Amino acid sequence: MKQRNSYSRIVQDLEEWSELSKGSKIRLFQHCIEKGISSFLINFSKSHNYDHGLGTAFSESGLSRDEVQLIAILDKGIAKTEELIEQVEKILNLMDTDYLDLLILDFAGPHEEIIAAIEQLRAQEKLVEIGVLEEKPGDKSEFLKEFPASATLSAFKFTPAAVKSLTLAEAASEETTQMIIPVSGDWENENESLKKTAEKYNLRPKELLFSWLLHHRAHFHPVIKGDSEAVIDSAVNAFHATIIDEDLEKLPERL
Repeated sequence: MKQRNSYSRIVQDLEEWSELSKGSKIRLFQHCIEKGISSFLINFSKSHNYDHGLGTAFSESGLSRDEVQLIAILDKGIAKTEELIEQVEKILNLMDTDYLDLLILDFAGPHEEIIAAIEQLRAQEKLVEIGVLEEKPGDKSEFLKEFPASATLSAFKFTPAAVKSLTLAEAASEETTQMIIPVSGDWENENESLKKTAEKYNLRPKELLFSWLLHHRAHFHPVIKGDSEAVIDSAVNAFHATIIDEDLEKLPERL
């Protein structure tokens, strides 16, 4: 089992793959790897709509377990050692794997119960790293001084005001990966400034915002959802877009 992970810049949430055929799931796993996406998320804090077919598809995809990183977020507020371990075991069974690369917790329950579960899982080689769930980027920075986690994960709703506020976010330490779940709305397609800049780079407005997030100095690792190669390709296209520094820097104030 690995001792330290390196996560892909884009993370794929697997929830929307559950209704696909096994063949389609296999193709999407392979397509992600081809496009440089090797980190996959099971997010029980938002949904339990993940089926065992995901693990079957991964097992039959021909991919090596060592070339991917499986990330899990548990239900919020887990308070007992047994509850935490039981839910991890459920996810391991779901994904047909022996271990998780990263387990993200909100640490809302008694810390001694959580630490006991972590120690047991690590002793059984079922867990590599621990991350911390945040409500918004940076809101547990004080906690992280006492508990140096390997990663954080937060949600971010794209609005003009929120984009402006995120310009102040700083990069995490070299030891901490900052993952973020971007949530977009409909306003992007109505914003003339955003549309104009996006057209300049042959991007859609949402792709431009995603690209801005990927180019942010905080070095975020955004999470994407979706059940098609087109969604994956759109995110990768935004990642590789070459945007001049002036447009990246001025994007928030132009919204």
